[in-house]
Amino acid sequence: MEGNFASYIDRSIIPGHLYLGIHDPEGLVSIIPAIGTDLLGIMTGNFLKNSTIKQQSKALRLAIVGIIFLVLAQIWNLDFPINKNLWTSSFVLNVGGYSLLLLSLFYYVIDVLGYQKWAFYFKVIGMNSILIYMSGHFINWEYTTNGFFKWLGQLIGDPFNAVIMAICYVMIKWAFLYFLYKKKVFLRV
Repeated sequence: MEGNFASYIDRSIIPGHLYLGIHDPEGLVSIIPAIGTDLLGIMTGNFLKNSTIKQQSKALRLAIVGIIFLVLAQIWNLDFPINKNLWTSSFVLNVGGYSLLLLSLFYYVIDVLGYQKWAFYFKVIGMNSILIYMSGHFINWEYTTNGFFKWLGQLIGDPFNAVIMAICYVMIKWAFLYFLYKKKVFLRV
C-alpha cells in the first residue's frame, strides 16, 4: 500500500492527515480518476436527457459503450491494475462499463418497455438517495435495527443472522425513506 505513487504524493504533501496513516483511498492523486467517474455520470445523464434520440437507441448505445469500457478496462488492466482502493483509471473504466450496462438494461425495461411497478422499491430509495447516504451522520441505523430486530438475529443464530440483520438494516432505512416519500419530502441538490 505504501509503495505506490498516489500514497507517496499524499504522504509528501499531506502527512498525518491520511485515512489509513500511510495511504488514503481518497487522496490527492486518486481524486483525478474519481472526477472522471463523476464526469461519466454527468455525460450519461445529459445523453439520457437528449430528446432527439429514440429511447431504444439510447439503451443500445449505453450498452455498446458499456461493453467498450469493459474491454478497455481489461486491456488497461494488463499494465495498470484495476484497483478500487487507488481508484485507478482502469477501475473507472471497469465500474463505468458495468454501470452503463446495468443502466441500459434498467432503462430499457423500465422506460422503453414500460415495466415500472416492480421498481417501486428502488424508486423510493432513488428519490432520496443523497439523504439516505448522509443520514448515517445523524441517525444510528445499527442501533435502530437492533432495537427492532435483534431478537430475530438471535433467533436465527450464526452464521445466517448476519444476512438477516443486513436485510433488516436495509428495510429500516427503506421504511424511513417510504415515510418521507409518502409525505413528499425530498432532499434536492
